[in-house]
Amino acid sequence: MRTGILGLIGFVYCVFSLALGADFSRWYAYAEASRLAQQEGRTLLVYFWSHGCPYCEQMNTFVFSDPAVSRTLERCFVVASVDSQSPEGIPLARQLRALGTPTFVFLAYSGGRWQETGRLLGSRPRAQFLAELQQVSTQGGSGCG
Repeated sequence: MRTGILGLIGFVYCVFSLALGADFSRWYAYAEASRLAQQEGRTLLVYFWSHGCPYCEQMNTFVFSDPAVSRTLERCFVVASVDSQSPEGIPLARQLRALGTPTFVFLAYSGGRWQETGRLLGSRPRAQFLAELQQVSTQGGSGCG
């Protein structure tokens, strides 16, 4: 009986999530993020990271936790979080030329294909990352810079 109730709760949550639309505060797997970005006309930010990467940990701990950074990501992008050493991440990192971590690749869907609108390599301070996000969002044509 308990499994049935939990299943029902999960089903109801999924229905409400679909009814309300995409949750841009979430980070998605690449396939779902690219679908949402294309569907919603947003810039796709692909964040390549790896386990044990101290620079990724710096970004996770000190930059992504900043409310201004979170608001900008939520307002302007669909974020794909990709472990560059995972079965999904290895070929995708090769395809998008993410040679190290952290790497941030910004893509816009135009003319039936994804086009790179920006790229950031390595860890950086909050203020610098926020300024770069705003610059990329303006260049990418998402209109939220």
